[in-house]
Order: sequence, then structure tokens, then C-alpha cells
Amino acid sequence: MRTKAGYSWLEETYQLPIIDLWRQCYIDTAVRGRKEQDLGTHQIQLFESRYQPDETLVGHLQFALRYEGVNLQLLKLLFELGDGSQQLCEWISESPTSAYARRACFLYEWLTGSRLPLEDPVPSKMRYVDLLDTQMQFATGAVKKDTRYRVNDNLPGTPDFCPLVRKTKFLREMVGKDLRQRTRETLGKYDPDLLRRAAAFLYLKETQSSFEVEREKPSANRTQRFADLLRQADTGQPLTEQRLVELQNAVVDPRFHEFSWRHQQNWIGGDLGYRQQVDFVPARPEDLPTLMQGLLDTAAKAREVIDSESARGGSEAGEPLFDPVVYAAIIAFGFVFIHPFIDGNGRIHRYLIHEVLTNAGFTPRGIVLPVSAVILTNLEEYVSVLESYSRPVRQRTEYSPDVPDVPATGNDAVYFRYFDATEQAEFLYKALERTVDEDLQQEIDFLLGFDNACRALNQLLDWPNHSLELFVRVVHQNEGKLSNNKKQSHFSWMTETEIGEAEAVVRQAFSGTD
Repeated sequence: MRTKAGYSWLEETYQLPIIDLWRQCYIDTAVRGRKEQDLGTHQIQLFESRYQPDETLVGHLQFALRYEGVNLQLLKLLFELGDGSQQLCEWISESPTSAYARRACFLYEWLTGSRLPLEDPVPSKMRYVDLLDTQMQFATGAVKKDTRYRVNDNLPGTPDFCPLVRKTKFLREMVGKDLRQRTRETLGKYDPDLLRRAAAFLYLKETQSSFEVEREKPSANRTQRFADLLRQADTGQPLTEQRLVELQNAVVDPRFHEFSWRHQQNWIGGDLGYRQQVDFVPARPEDLPTLMQGLLDTAAKAREVIDSESARGGSEAGEPLFDPVVYAAIIAFGFVFIHPFIDGNGRIHRYLIHEVLTNAGFTPRGIVLPVSAVILTNLEEYVSVLESYSRPVRQRTEYSPDVPDVPATGNDAVYFRYFDATEQAEFLYKALERTVDEDLQQEIDFLLGFDNACRALNQLLDWPNHSLELFVRVVHQNEGKLSNNKKQSHFSWMTETEIGEAEAVVRQAFSGTD
């Protein structure tokens, strides 16, 4: 016999419209000990009968906090029903030393903004307990101590915006690989002058790739503006509404400039001719002020942690106070899910990845990692990661673009405020690993080979304006040979002997870099 436990029991018993239940727990009389099944989209965890909690809100809440971690979305929906406050008061009055009762009561007040009718609920001599179990979920090391419940508030965000990320096996492995140090080791192999040239090239490539993800071909001016923005990502400026508006104005056509958060419902989808296909309906306009302020406050919280880490001498001084890739995923993907502007959200979302990483010292100053290029080559997986969030929200949402004056329903703020960002963090780590281990080195090696080829060819022949660099590019792209079309259209002035010698020079120049 199998019965639900923990968050699954709470969801079913209180009919909570949850979309973020990544693990389902059951008490199973046929199981000895504990057993876990990974079904891809979610996990099933089975417990033998001795784990059976009391059939009460408190019993299953304690079970959930102990074995499943913190699910802010479900807890917010649960506590808003108003049924749990009395039970929480009785729980902590009877067990003031219980770590789970203290965490539950803290979360009730944190999520609802309402104070439980309790005076001095926990003895002042009690040891503080972490709110998030750092063996299960990523937390900030820059904790705030709550003296009322003797809890270390190590949540990465604020009550208005706080996605969480689980410590999966993959993410543990990625953290252990220390991509920040590997980036420095890769760059440390090259001459500083070459790196300066590479930086200019990488900024341009990241700009072009970011627009291509949106299937756009920007003008030269828009390309330059976005590249300039990437160069300013490490200036340490705080993220504000005004700054995001300036970013939006910089990445879209002037006709579509916005001056604050949008005031109308937007949607993502396509026009099928006979009807509109709605794939996703972002947050409602009336929810944007608090959602975006929460996101900005979370970004500021990340900046405080960064500054604190810098003050203590960086990660070399001990364990890092936070994981910069996790924060980048929380902020950047949270932004694109909320979609606070009508246009330009995707490009700003990818810009925010760089801002968090550069200000966290993950990326050295003056260098941008070509993450969008990796996204472009893995577009199907990127879309899948976006849809893993958008699809369940869409299934709960009712909205018709044909009657835009009728407000959307179902796309409640709680889904944008508290979501599980684990899949997004895993994707970003995968993209960064490939960027660091493959793309970054390939781009720099290409420039090194390009410089070597140009120097050698200059000694071989006198070249007309611009023809030398063109020759190197087209020969390298054609696997060391000049095509007949290019020979006739651009290099008819060269003899066959000169072409053969020049091709050999190009092949030799790139032989140590390919």
C-alpha cells in the first residue's frame, strides 16, 4: 500500500494549485528503508512505514522540511489559506526547541508578512539553525540572524522574489570543477595584448549571437550599443528600474522604447492566421512593481555578498559565500519569465548572466564569455529549459489576445516569485563549461593563428588593401584551400604558385591551434 507524504500530502489535502512539486514522497509498506526513483521530469521517493508522519498539517510539514527541503511556492499557497497559524502556534509552544517548528514559524511570517501571536517563542539560549539545509539547496553564506526563532535566514532572495535551486548531483560536480579558476588558467596561457584583441572579438561575437537567438539581424548601431553594454557589465553599477529601462532602450529599435515596466499584458506565441497561438503569458502588469522590486532587491543582496566576499579576500579565503552561477540563473531566468517589457526581454536576460558573473569575479574584467554562442548551438535545449517553466504556468492561465481588455487569470505572482530554478542553473553551468573548456580557447587560438598567418603572408607577398585578412579567413574556413569561386572573384591577381605557397602558410599558422 502506498500513501502520500510531505508536500504531496499537503498539496492534495489542501487542494493547492502548485506547479513546482519536483519530488513526490510516499509511505510504501512494500519498501524497506528509503528508495528513490528518478523519472526525468520529477522524482519519486518511497519510505517504509516507520517514517509515517502524523496525519496533520504539522506532521506532514515537518516531514517535508526534513526530507524535501523548502518549497516556498507551496508554503505560500498553504499559509495563505489561514488554516495553519493556530497549528503552528501550538507546535512551537509544545516544542520550542524543534528546528522544524522554528523554521516553519519563521517561514510563515516571512511569506505572509503576518506575525504569529507568540511572545518569546524560543529560548534565547537556543543554538541558531539554518533555514535552508545547505546539503539539499543552495543558500547564501551571508546570513541574517532572526532572534525571534533563532533561525539563520540564508535564503538567497526576498519575500517578493526568491527562486531556489536544489543541490543535484550534477550541480555538486560542477561546483567542484571550479570553472572560475579554469577560466583564469585558460586566459593565463596567452599574451595580454592578444587577450585585448580577443576581448573585442568576443564582445562582438556575444552580441551577434544574442541577437541571432532572437532570429534578428541588428543594424551596426544596435550591435555596437549592445557590445558597449557588455563592456559596462563589470562597472559595479546597482541594478535599478532606470538602468533596466536604459538597457531596454539600447537593445531595441527606438520606436519600441519603453520608460517603465509595461502596463499591459504581453504574451508569447505565434499568429496562425485564423487564430493566435499563446505559448506563454508572463506576469500580470499589476504584479510587476513588487515582482521586479523583489528581483532588484535579490540582485542587490547578491551584490552585498560579492562585496563581502571581496572584503575577506575572495574565495581563496575559504568557502565562497554564494555560487555566482546559481545567482546568475535565478536573476537572469527570473527576469525573462517575468518579462517586464514588451520587447527586448531576451537580450537583457542574457546580458544579466554576464553582469552577475563579471561582478562576482567569475569572469575576469575586460573579458566576456560567449555564452550566447553556446545557447545558439544548443537552441533546442535552451528552449526546453524555458518551456519547463512556461508550460505548466501556461496550463493554468486563461488569456485571449483577441480580447486584450479581459485580464489574464492563472498567471499568479506566486509562480513567478517562487519557482524551482534547478533546471535553469544546470543549463547555465553546462553552457559555461563548454564556453570555458572549448569556445573560449578556440576563439583565442583562432586569433593567434590569424595573427601568425598575417605576419607570415606579409613577408611572402605585397597584398592589396583588405585582401590579406580575407585570404586568411576564406582559406581557413575552406580547410586550408582557396576555392575556385574566391580565386576568380577576389584573388585572380595571384599566380598558382603564390596561391599554393600562401595556402601552406595559412595551414601552418593554424596547425597548432586547431
